[in-house]
Amino acid sequence: MKRSMTGPVVVSLLLHALLILAFVLKWNLDKPKRPGGGGGGGVVHAVVIDQLQFKQHAEFAKQQKLQKLEEEKERIQEQKKEVEAVRQQKEAETIRLRKEQEQLKTKKETERKKEVERQRLEAEKKIALEKKKKDELKKKELEQQKLEEERKKKLEEQKKAAEDKKAEELKKKEDELKKKEAELKKAEQQKKDEELKKQAELKKKEAEKKKQELERKKAEDAKKKALEKKQAEQARKKNQQDAKKLEEDLFSDLESDTPGAPGNKAGPGMGGDGDAYAGLISEMVQRNMLIDNTMFGKEAILRVNIAPDGLVLSIGSCDGNQAICSAGIAAVNRIGKFPAPPKDKYDEYKVLALNLKPGAQ
Repeated sequence: MKRSMTGPVVVSLLLHALLILAFVLKWNLDKPKRPGGGGGGGVVHAVVIDQLQFKQHAEFAKQQKLQKLEEEKERIQEQKKEVEAVRQQKEAETIRLRKEQEQLKTKKETERKKEVERQRLEAEKKIALEKKKKDELKKKELEQQKLEEERKKKLEEQKKAAEDKKAEELKKKEDELKKKEAELKKAEQQKKDEELKKQAELKKKEAEKKKQELERKKAEDAKKKALEKKQAEQARKKNQQDAKKLEEDLFSDLESDTPGAPGNKAGPGMGGDGDAYAGLISEMVQRNMLIDNTMFGKEAILRVNIAPDGLVLSIGSCDGNQAICSAGIAAVNRIGKFPAPPKDKYDEYKVLALNLKPGAQ
């Protein structure tokens, strides 16, 4: 920059010097010549010298001008180089900035793609998680449904098993009752046989002393036995007839609303509430009881659970005289099955309270 300032100053100085020189020369040429000899040669010489100096100065000025032009040319070249360098630098900077922008753009695009990919993966993960939750919920619902079906099936099986067991128990109980009745009859027969055997032995011992009395008594015993057998057969038939008549009277009394009907009268074995069915069943039980004189004037309340068809399911509690309770329970076991109560009133009669009063009129 210092060099570029020096050139114009030099040129300016040279131009000023040339103007001064021209002015001097012009002044000398315009000056009037002096007359006289001897003085003329000196003037010519001065003029020649001045022209030579002028040429030298002109040549010098030309060289200075050429030098100046060369320097100016060099300066321009330097400026061009500087401008080119600046241009190249700017271009390089532009390229660098463009590359940086492209790199930044690429980086941002890469980050954007990564973010998009991350969001996509998160969305897929969320969808997969929701699907998994739905699948687990559906699986859980299916498992609960399966458990509920299994529970219902198990309940049905348990219900069926309970019904089968109940039916089997009823059948077993009925068989046991029949067996007990057969055993009781067998025991009674054995008791009778033992009594007859004892009597026979006693009679045999007395036969030695009272043979005639023994033969007479033996004949009487045989006749009595035949009579007892006949009476037992008659009693059995009468019981069957009474049971049939009892069932007919029962339905007749339950269907009749006429005051004073047989079912409305409080008879032996009936509660004070006039329950016809319970009263008739009480009478049936008392006819099958083994009664002795100690039971007269006493009573007991025996509770019996029956099926819709009259089958005795179980014997409950018994309040009152224990001898009557025992005889009543034995009679119920022998009977085993009562006449069926009316179907529409089974709930009222499924638990019977039998009022037992032996010998009551």
